[in-house]
This record gives sequence, C-alpha cells and structure tokens, in this order.
Amino acid sequence: MSGKNFLLREISEWIITLTGAFILVMLLNTKVFATTAVLQSSMQDTLMEGQHLFIDKLTYNFAYPKKGDIIVFIENKSINSFADEIKVFLTDVKEVFKPINEKSNIRLVKRVVGTPGDLVDIKDGKIYINGVEQNEPYVKGVTSKRDFQLPDKVPYGKYFVLGDNRGVSKDSRSFGFIDRSQVEGRAVFRFWPMDTFGKLK
Repeated sequence: MSGKNFLLREISEWIITLTGAFILVMLLNTKVFATTAVLQSSMQDTLMEGQHLFIDKLTYNFAYPKKGDIIVFIENKSINSFADEIKVFLTDVKEVFKPINEKSNIRLVKRVVGTPGDLVDIKDGKIYINGVEQNEPYVKGVTSKRDFQLPDKVPYGKYFVLGDNRGVSKDSRSFGFIDRSQVEGRAVFRFWPMDTFGKLK
C-alpha cells in the first residue's frame, strides 16, 4: 500500500470515528434526555461508581426541583444559552475517546435537600429544614457542617444539595448553594450495569 493510500485510509477512519462519537452523543444527549456516569462514591449506597443514568431534562421545564429529587447539574457553570449547550456537548464528545480511568465528569449527581425559602441547619449530624429534623433513611455516614455557615436560608433560584454518602461528598457544604441554571435535569433511571437496571426511587 502506498503512503498516500495509507494516509487516506487513516484520515477516513478518523472521520468515521469522530462522526460516530458525535452521533452517539447526539442520540444520548437531547433536549429531553441525557446520560451520565457515576464516577465518585458521594451518592453511595443509593448510586455506586460505574453506574450509568438517564437524565430527564424535560420535567424541570414545567416544574421546580423538589426536596428528595436526585438531580444532575453542571459544576461551576450556568447553562443559559445555545452556546453553553454546545460547550457541554463538545465536552461530552471528548469524554467518549478517553480511557475509563481518565474520564472526568463536568456533571455532579446530588440530592436536593433545601429549596428556595427553606431555612437549612445541621445539628448533631442531622439535617433540619425550617426547624424540623429530616428523615433520611438513604444517608450513609454522619452529616457535618464543614465550613458552610448554618443555619442559612436558601435564596430564590438556588438549591442546597448533598450527596447521600455524607462523609465524603463534595456538595453545598463545600461550594454553597447551586443556581437553578446549573441544573440539567433529574436522574430517573439506571441502565448500566444491567443488574442495576431500573427506576431510581
């Protein structure tokens, strides 16, 4: 095979690979649904590392996140325009080509604990919302305040989110309230591995 033919074949293979990656991401990330992988242990034992989730992106166009919802949001980034969506899309495409041990995720998966207007407090390892201790049977570990100044009222358009694995989770106790514009959707379904296939409660 001549050098020219070899080069043309290499170029065509790269074009096919890139096109396939774009199509895959476009199919899995639409205005209605997206997917994400759980890469950390912060939501154990509700979600485990390596599990893959479907994200419902439609519901929050008509309703607000509620306490107890498991949400997916873009870390340190608001999505307010088509250009923002394109940047997220291109990041997803780049992740397709990375080995599994090098994959990162711009998305975080956490549980909504406080909604706008709620007074949030942590006392004796327990969450209190508007003075009422919360029943959280899914929590692993003790809920500490860390450096976040509590009690504090959740501002309009913001949410207080925590991971279920409270001892290791990076969440609102670390980075504060998240903005509504960061929220991509609600995690609703596990589709991989197959033995975990099913709806999230």
